[in-house]
Amino acid sequence: YYRDRKTMNIKELRKTMMLAKKSDPEKSLILGMLLDAAQKLAKSDGNRAPEEKDLLAAAKRELKMAHQSIDAGIDVGNTVSILETFIPKTKSVAETQIIVDALIAELPEKNPNLMGKVMGSLKKEYGDELDMGIASKMVKDALC
Repeated sequence: YYRDRKTMNIKELRKTMMLAKKSDPEKSLILGMLLDAAQKLAKSDGNRAPEEKDLLAAAKRELKMAHQSIDAGIDVGNTVSILETFIPKTKSVAETQIIVDALIAELPEKNPNLMGKVMGSLKKEYGDELDMGIASKMVKDALC
């Protein structure tokens, strides 16, 4: 994913990686790592060709590992900034709260047993636009 546009497909990723080989070898290496991770995810999921969803999942996983490396005192160069371009922007905490409050207001009752239903609705409607960890806490607080 590129933050300012829809998605980057596998073909575009390969092209970008090759173009960066001479001008930005670090970026080329990181994109190659991302492509490899996406291909491994697709292969483990029915031995299929990688898709945009695999790129997103791989970017999230690699970004998490990069942050863990930073926490351990390891220099990861520009890895974080490059991988972050593939992660869609999520709504702010305030925007998330407004969405959750509106959805909770539509419920006939505030019942903790509705948590799964509410979270399912949020995931279906907003997908990667919301940080589901934050949304989950908000829903739990609202229903309990």
